[in-house]
Amino acid sequence: MKRILLIIFVLVTVVMPVYCESVIRGGVSMSDRVPGGFFGTWKVTSVQTYTNNPMLFTERSTDYWNLSKEGDVITLSNPVSGAVASVTVNEVRGDSITFTRKKKDRNENVTETPTLTLKGEKFFGTDRIVIDKYRYGELVSTDIVEYRIDAVRVSGDGAEKILGVR
Repeated sequence: MKRILLIIFVLVTVVMPVYCESVIRGGVSMSDRVPGGFFGTWKVTSVQTYTNNPMLFTERSTDYWNLSKEGDVITLSNPVSGAVASVTVNEVRGDSITFTRKKKDRNENVTETPTLTLKGEKFFGTDRIVIDKYRYGELVSTDIVEYRIDAVRVSGDGAEKILGVR
């Protein structure tokens, strides 16, 4: 009887909380917290604020980002270059988000982490790109660049216009 009570005690105090926490955490998607105003096509201007390799990265650039969402998946694409990548939302605080885009292959891992704040039909923030280069499976170099970014909406109504929400 004591053995059965001990097993029940372990299940209730150790196993069940871990199982329940996983189920609850797994059911909440960070992508659901991203303000709808971020979705659409943006003209993004980037100005370099730091790099450890000035020969590799441009000082200033203009690009186009399209942020879209289907289900729980947020996609960042470039309508000009055709590049497409799924992103992982790291943090949402009010009208600010931080997400990560990763691209890995045998010789190079690229991690891009923008932190953006939405203000109506514009957003601003920072973008950090880290490129790890490998040779024969060994890390040989890490190149880093950070940009200050400003963006204006090109197309796609913000959530304010579609749904009357923030």
